[in-house]
Amino acid sequence: MLTLYTFLSLWNLPSISPACLELETWFRMAELPYNTVIITANDLELAPKGKIPFVDYQGQLIGDATLIIEMLEQAEGIDLDTNLTLTERAISLAFRRMLKENTYWGTIHIRYGLEENWQGYRDVLAHAFFPEAPLEASKPFVEEFRQTILSQFRGHGMGRHNYEDISQLICADFQALSDLLADKPFFLGNQPTTLDATAYASIGNFIKPPYGSSIVDYILRRSNLCQHYERMTQQFFSERLLNP
Repeated sequence: MLTLYTFLSLWNLPSISPACLELETWFRMAELPYNTVIITANDLELAPKGKIPFVDYQGQLIGDATLIIEMLEQAEGIDLDTNLTLTERAISLAFRRMLKENTYWGTIHIRYGLEENWQGYRDVLAHAFFPEAPLEASKPFVEEFRQTILSQFRGHGMGRHNYEDISQLICADFQALSDLLADKPFFLGNQPTTLDATAYASIGNFIKPPYGSSIVDYILRRSNLCQHYERMTQQFFSERLLNP
């Protein structure tokens, strides 16, 4: 049995981590049976790359959603992109890299960088990492964790920009994603592929949390992206509709 170490479910999202949600969506698309472990602060010590998600596969702990997917494609003989042309595979890879290496930092900006949002997200993290501890006891860890994330944000480069520039950069990503989807049910045709798992996780983690920003407003005006999110939820997480 495959075990997925993932972050908590909230706001009707199976996981409030884009990478965790991407991987779990891919598991469901590939029809792989799996168990889940919702991580706490102690579980982070198990992560082979120091981040989530990670999996236990045949007794081996493996980290990084992209590398896990590639490993399982080889080990289990899975190819969700089997009907794509070489050009479509290249487009898929480029957009997945965009979403994971650039667009992702928009969620960091919204949750950690905007002070009015951080006040609420801090409590979410405190409960997730230390579910049995009072908020005041876990607050120092969470505040230190925030500074680590913001340091990575600045190190990436995105965190060196002001609010308007970050919004401009991230909204351009979502406009490109909307243009690629157009009026198709899925990004590369009539059947979902690996790109749909990545995009679903990214879109959801912008539009479902209760944190405002100009980026979220922009995405909500791209009706095809919002409809894609709902379509994927209906197909792969229908129990979320019944048990929000």
